[in-house]
Amino acid sequence: MRRMRVRVKIRKGELILEEDLQKKMTDQYQGWKEGILNKARNVKDLKELRKIMYSLGEDFDWIESTGRWLTDAKTYEIICVNIRVPGLEILKNGKRAERYTLYGILAFSKAMIESYDHLGDLERVIVEKRDGHFYAWSTVGHGYVEIWPEYFPNTNSLQEFYDKVHVMFERGDHSLVLDYPKPTFAMLHKWFKNWFKLPHWMKKIRDSFFDHAVGADFKVDEVPVITHDDLENKLDIDWNGFAAAVIELDELIQIAYKRLSFFQKIKKIFRKKNDPYYYLDCLQTVIWNIAPKYQEKYLRGIRKLLKEAYEQERIDIDFWEPITKVLTKVSELIDQTDFIQWQSFLDPKRYSKKIGIRKIEGLSNVAIETVATGLGKILLKSLDDIAYPEKYPQNTRIKLVGYVAGGHLYRLLRSMAIILQQKFKFIAPKLDSLSHKFDRVMASRKVEEEAGEEEEKELLETKKELRLKELERASS
Repeated sequence: MRRMRVRVKIRKGELILEEDLQKKMTDQYQGWKEGILNKARNVKDLKELRKIMYSLGEDFDWIESTGRWLTDAKTYEIICVNIRVPGLEILKNGKRAERYTLYGILAFSKAMIESYDHLGDLERVIVEKRDGHFYAWSTVGHGYVEIWPEYFPNTNSLQEFYDKVHVMFERGDHSLVLDYPKPTFAMLHKWFKNWFKLPHWMKKIRDSFFDHAVGADFKVDEVPVITHDDLENKLDIDWNGFAAAVIELDELIQIAYKRLSFFQKIKKIFRKKNDPYYYLDCLQTVIWNIAPKYQEKYLRGIRKLLKEAYEQERIDIDFWEPITKVLTKVSELIDQTDFIQWQSFLDPKRYSKKIGIRKIEGLSNVAIETVATGLGKILLKSLDDIAYPEKYPQNTRIKLVGYVAGGHLYRLLRSMAIILQQKFKFIAPKLDSLSHKFDRVMASRKVEEEAGEEEEKELLETKKELRLKELERASS
């Protein structure tokens, strides 16, 4: 059986820039690695060694793995991972829409940064199949996806969809986008059956400028995909089961809200900390907006509090079983991903045989190992970020509008700057300096959002995370 593949388009005009960037980051990685080893050699006791270990953080595996991959990788050596999850809506045929997230993994960052702090790149395209059509949300800027999905009519299978498009990593702000003739997006497609189909003019304009700036010659590579069948059946990494349990729990929460009378709904607005509906708000935050890696302690605390509320007849739905189901699924997901990471490093032959990855030609062992590390990094992303932008919290939705508009504008201005540099050589140094500064800002902000510890720190600073902290203390 032919392994699933996607076609990656690479601008030939950018290849030289990418090769220079890869060499630069390789040198920086080697310097970082040597610095860590020197610190380890000079430790005087276990206390100092422990400090060094803590300083490496949870991102160390990702850095170390992608660093070794970077040393031997070809420019634009990419592996893709396809995750399957259920859609949010039930269709007329009684089945749920199918949703997939295609992650692309590179050995080095696509941003032009000066310091070694963001090795590797991991971005995604979200795809949904419903009613014989496909919809896709490309990543536009800063990790955010398009507001409205792009529309692909009369497409029957995931492979057929991938055969219709090319995937492009865009430099500077960490984006994975789809390239295809006549880009079109569908507004309000869930309610109006694709009546509002509009040409994606912004994408057409910015691509036209970039073709003029860098050239329209492309190199096309076929990239192997670790499929959802590989993940679920060979590696026992069940994102689909976890997401299904989360959706089931979320729907039960919605039922609890619908049962409230008008006056109870008014009262709910002013709910207090010991109100069970306050706990339900917190529960929704946990399952959608907190990375699976950090969910277990919160789920246990809220489960206990909701059980007490049910026994005291302050709420008429028992949430113990559905929360336990999510807990079981997330625990299995974490344990199996950790095991695969361990196996890929200590027993790579068995790991390769297990996934059947030896059939993928032309990839180094380190590149194959990095897939397992990438799966671990996905655990540090929340479910709304992975596959469900509809579940973004309110403040993120506001940011989404800005970053989507800014992402398109950024590429347009970047291509215009390149054109100006070509026509007016004397302004090239100033424009180049401004471009580098902007890229560094974008990259550093991306690092803060992606790092697991930084993500948890930001979440803890939000109002709902402060509630969760109180819940944890109350249930301990």
